[in-house]
Amino acid sequence: MRRAASCRRSFAAHGVEIKIGGNAMQGNGSIRSMLACCDGAADSLRDVLLLIARICVAAMFYLTVSKGSPTAAYLTFLGYPAPGAFSALAQLAEWIIVVTLVLGVATRVGALIAVAFILVASVTAHQYWHYPEAGQLVQATYLAKNFAALGGALLVFAVGAGRYSVDAKMLGKA
Repeated sequence: MRRAASCRRSFAAHGVEIKIGGNAMQGNGSIRSMLACCDGAADSLRDVLLLIARICVAAMFYLTVSKGSPTAAYLTFLGYPAPGAFSALAQLAEWIIVVTLVLGVATRVGALIAVAFILVASVTAHQYWHYPEAGQLVQATYLAKNFAALGGALLVFAVGAGRYSVDAKMLGKA
């Protein structure tokens, strides 16, 4: 809260007005000071934001695997060989992703598994151009969602779990 008030004062000192419900920022203030203020706010919230990001990426996997997806029937429809085995393997991978990201244990390994899972799912399951016209928008939306999740998983891999994680406790960084 103190950081937000400081940023508002910083913006105001540079001729920038922040409005909620109106234009986000107006005036001729210094972009450099606004960026510095945003950087400061992000830095002060870094570990909390990393925890939230890990949970958000994990939630996508949890929401699918908790419903039993991908099912062997769906993988049969997609033409997978041994769909029962691949369904079980995919669900195991999803549970591993959920646990590693939520707890922040072996986080980078979990993020890499998520990257691989998303790439395989995107290439095999969301080829929207192969679907009837009525289903193309849904599949294109799933593909776009996968690109966003891929970005999230890559960021988690790049920056790690943060302070609120088992990884940080094991490495003495908590």
